[in-house]
This record gives sequence, structure tokens and C-alpha cells, in this order.
Amino acid sequence: MNSRQKVQVYAALAASMGVWGISFLVTKQVVDVLPVSTLLSMRFLLAVIFLGVWAVARGELRVPKRDLLMLAALAVLSPVGYFLFETHGVARTQASHASVIVAVIPAVVFILAMLFRQEKFSWRKALGIAVAYAGVILVIGLGTSEAGASVLGDVLVLGAVACASVRTLFAKQILQKVTPLQLTFYQFLFSLVVFLPLAAADGFDWTARVTGSVLLGVLFLGLFCSALAFLGMHYALVHLPASGVSVAANFVPVVTLAAEIALYGTVPSAAKVVGMAMVIGGMVLAQAVKRDKGAADEQLLPGRVGG
Repeated sequence: MNSRQKVQVYAALAASMGVWGISFLVTKQVVDVLPVSTLLSMRFLLAVIFLGVWAVARGELRVPKRDLLMLAALAVLSPVGYFLFETHGVARTQASHASVIVAVIPAVVFILAMLFRQEKFSWRKALGIAVAYAGVILVIGLGTSEAGASVLGDVLVLGAVACASVRTLFAKQILQKVTPLQLTFYQFLFSLVVFLPLAAADGFDWTARVTGSVLLGVLFLGLFCSALAFLGMHYALVHLPASGVSVAANFVPVVTLAAEIALYGTVPSAAKVVGMAMVIGGMVLAQAVKRDKGAADEQLLPGRVGG
């Protein structure tokens, strides 16, 4: 990889993490007006249209039927399971809470991978995971007194973490058969089978409350967070070890908290700051382990870290 490619890869990765960090705040603002299923339907429909045009232009729309079945099964975990849990959770807790909890996805992936013997156990990983989970417990346990935070919302976000972590174990195999663009497009396409009927059940009372800022928020979530950010992460995965991408994802909470402070003047509690530092530090420690072989870096893909 030459210097120009390095700049492009790291720029794509940084942009994806930055967009996902902001997405928690945008999601929380939009769900005050739009029902969750309606919001998800609108943002994924935008992503499907955008990615579909891109796939046609690149000649990547066709996928063998057997691979379509795998993509449909994967879509049950994410986007369907992940975004239902995450969006309902964000609607009920602070955006920065949600981003800190989602940052432990790589830790859950490591645990599952060790159980399935895809990753070797090490005390450094174990210590890093323990520190990260202690940070989450600190944020959830001591942060519920903050305005807008709740245990229910935090627990729902943990459900999103579970979906994304299990999905990660299967995504590696599927990406050996389809391109990142195909994976992203078809997962959002299949998710509409679930979300469009749910959106219809929501009714249309919300239309009277829609403003220009809400529509801009949906556009941002659909094109930037659902389509471009996923493609940016997948592009980085082509050139970087999965562990390197995962470490970058752990800084999403920093972006969320910084944006929360800058836009809303939120004063973070000591528990949140310490807990976030523990999550990030624990994840960096867990993923700093040297691999036995260079190819081992590609054993696992990082989980989804944002909205």
C-alpha cells in the first residue's frame, strides 16, 4: 500500500468513525418526531437507492441465489436486530451512554471467537475485556442519575451489541463470497421486508410534526451513516488488519461526547468520563496483542459501532 492509498484508507476510516459518533445525537433528535420503524425504513430505503445505483454502475448487483440466502439470514441480526435494539435504546438513554456501550462490541467478539476457537486466549485480552466491561458497568450503574439516561435504554443498547457481535462471526465467511458493496446493499434491502410493514403500522400522525431539520437528519442517517460509513469501513478492511479497524472504532464514544458537549453544552459526569476511558483503554489493551501470523489479523471483522 503506497502513501496515497494510506491517506485514502485512513481518511475513509476516520470519516466513518466520525459519522457514526455523530449519528447517536442525530438519531436521538429524529426519534423525538418519527417512530423508530418509520425512521429505520426511511434511512434504509435511502441507503438502498443510493447503493443500488452504485452497484448497477459497477456491475455488482447480481449475486448467486445461495449467497442471497446467507445475506438474508445475516440481515436478521443486522440491520434488523441491531438497529431495532440500538434505536429504541438511544431513544431512552443518553447518546453518549449508547456510544460507550456499543464500543464493547469488539470485546464480545473476542469472547465468542475464543469460545469457537477462532481466537487464542491471552491474559492481556482477558484483562482488557474486563477493564472495558467494568467501564460499561460504571457508566450504566452510576450514570442513570444523569438527565435523559435510563437502565432500560442502556440494556436495549446491550441487545444491539449482542446482535452485532454474533453477526461479526458470520460476516467474515460471507465477505469471502460477495463484495463489501453487495453485502451492504443486500442487507439493507432485506431489512426493508421487516421495516416497511412496521412503518405502515406506525401510521402517519407524525407527518404534522416533521420539520426541515428532521428531514435533513434522516438524509444524514441514510446516506452517510447507513451507506457511506459502512462502505468506508469495508474499504479500510480491505487494506488494514481487522484489529486495527476495531481499535479505531473504540474512539466513536469520544466523538459522541465531544459533539454532545459542543452542541448541547452537556457537562459529562466523572463516572461517564472515567467509564469511557476504561472502555477505550481496555479495548486498545485487548487488541494490542501481536498475532502469530500476519494473516491472522483478518480472522475477525469488527462489529458495527454506530447508528
